[in-house]
Amino acid sequence: MSVIKSRIKGAVAVPFMAEFQPLKSLWDGANAPYPSEHSARWAVRKLRDELAKAQAVALHRSRLMVHPQRFAQVAEQAAIEEFSNRANHD
Repeated sequence: MSVIKSRIKGAVAVPFMAEFQPLKSLWDGANAPYPSEHSARWAVRKLRDELAKAQAVALHRSRLMVHPQRFAQVAEQAAIEEFSNRANHD
């Protein structure tokens, strides 16, 4: 995590994109929400508009970054809506 140094006396340095993580965090690790890179990238494609509106994804230096909490909110809402749509068609 990089820290932007401030030249203003008394200013507090804020880590740049501190709450964002590399896309890989969606499938890598014990608590990853997706089982594979393919399924994570599919979710990003499917939820692209909603993720952008929620500021849950960012592109920095050609790297896709995700905000885990915002991403989870969008994915959870999409899952609830998907179930609701299927339940209404049965």
